Amino acid sequence: MSNREVIVPLNALPAPRDTFARPMRDLRISVMDRCNFRCPYCMPRETFHEQYRFLGSHERLSFDEIVRLARLFVQLGVRKLRLTGGEPLLRANLPDLVGDLTTIPGVEDVALTTNGVLLARYASELKAAGLKRVTVSLDSLDAGVFARMSGGFGGVDEVLAGIEQARRAELTPVKINAVVQRGVNDHTVLELVERFRGTGVIVRFIEYMDVGNRRGGIHLVGVAAVLRRLLACAPVIGRRTLHLPVRHPRHQPARCPARRRER
Repeated sequence: MSNREVIVPLNALPAPRDTFARPMRDLRISVMDRCNFRCPYCMPRETFHEQYRFLGSHERLSFDEIVRLARLFVQLGVRKLRLTGGEPLLRANLPDLVGDLTTIPGVEDVALTTNGVLLARYASELKAAGLKRVTVSLDSLDAGVFARMSGGFGGVDEVLAGIEQARRAELTPVKINAVVQRGVNDHTVLELVERFRGTGVIVRFIEYMDVGNRRGGIHLVGVAAVLRRLLACAPVIGRRTLHLPVRHPRHQPARCPARRRER
C-alpha cells in the first residue's frame, strides 16, 4: 500500500442520511429476478415472454454475497432487511438465507414480500429460520379480476391459503398490498377491507404508477378517491382509522355503488 492510500473502516464513517436527514434503516434485497406472475403493471407478458433472458443462477448474488453486503449495510446503520424479487420464494433454499441474515449482529427485523402463491408451502419453515413478517401482494378477491392483474397465473385461493398459513406461523402482522387501477379493480377494494376486517391483517392500497407507459394516467386512482369510496360504503371504519383528511374540496362525500343498487 502506498503512503497516499488510507483504509477507513465503514464504522468510522458518518451514517448516510437522505435529503430529509433521516438515517438509513431499511434495506430491500432482491433475491430473484424471475416471477411466477405476469402482472401487466409490473412484469407484462409482452416484455417478459418465454424467450426473455432472465439471470442465470451463476449471475445472481450468492447467499454468501448477500450476507456480506447485509453486514456492510448494518455497519452503516441498517436495522431492517426485506427480501423481495421478482418472486423471492422461487429462490431455492431461501430459509437458509433468512437464517444467515438473522444471525448478523445489529439486524432487528427480516421480512419478506411475496405474491403469496407459494407461501402456504414455506411459511412454517421461514418462521423457524427467523423470518419476522410477510407482506403479500393481492390486488383483488374477485377471481376474474385477479387473473387479469396477475397475467393469468396463480389463484385467489392459493394466496388466501398462504396468508392463513402465515398467520398460523405468526409471521405477523401480515400486510396486504393492493395496487388500485381505475376500471380494473377499483370496484373491489371494499371487498378486501371486509374480508380482513378484525383478522389482524393490514390491508394497504397502493396508487398505480404508470411509469414509462405514457398512457396519461388513465388507470390512476388517487388515494383520496379510494378513501372516499371506503367511507361511503363502510363509514363504520372511521376517518381516524383511514387517516382521511377532512375539509378539503377534493374529499367530498361519495355515494356507495352498492347502496345505490340496494335502493
